[in-house]
Amino acid sequence: MPDSKFTSWVHGSSMQIEYPNRVTSVRHTGPFVRIEGAEGQNTWVHFPIPTPAVVNGARMKVGTALLSFRTRANATVNEVIVYDGDKRIAEHMDINLKDEHLDARFDVPGNPEVNYGINITLGVTFGSKAADVRSMQIEIIGAGIEFIG
Repeated sequence: MPDSKFTSWVHGSSMQIEYPNRVTSVRHTGPFVRIEGAEGQNTWVHFPIPTPAVVNGARMKVGTALLSFRTRANATVNEVIVYDGDKRIAEHMDINLKDEHLDARFDVPGNPEVNYGINITLGVTFGSKAADVRSMQIEIIGAGIEFIG
C-alpha cells in the first residue's frame, strides 16, 4: 500500500517576524500578510505548522514544504529553511526568488520522521535605492507541509 499524505497549511496572517525593526510595516489581511521592508535590510519570517506527529499509530514523515507568495521588484526570498523543533531538517539557500510563486515546493531530503513541531522560515531581503515603498513588499498567502504516513 502506498504512503498516505496529509497536508497542513497555515494562512500567511499567522506569520511571526524575527526582526520587526528591519521592516517598515507588517499588515495582516484577509488574503495574506503584507510585509514592507526597510531599504537594504533583511529579516526572517516564521510559520509554525500544525504538526501531526503520529496518525493512526504511525509516526508521520516530513515530505515537502509548500509556500504561496509574491514579491515586488525590490523584495526577495533568499532562503527557505524547515525545522523540526530546534533541528534544521531542510535548507534551500541563495535561491533569490522574486515575482509570483503561488505553488512553490521545497523538498525535505530523506523525509525525516516528525519529532516535535515543524516551522518554516523564510529569509527575505529588501533592496536599496528602491523607487518607492511598494516595490519593497512581499505578500505571503500561506505556508504548509506535506506529511507522509
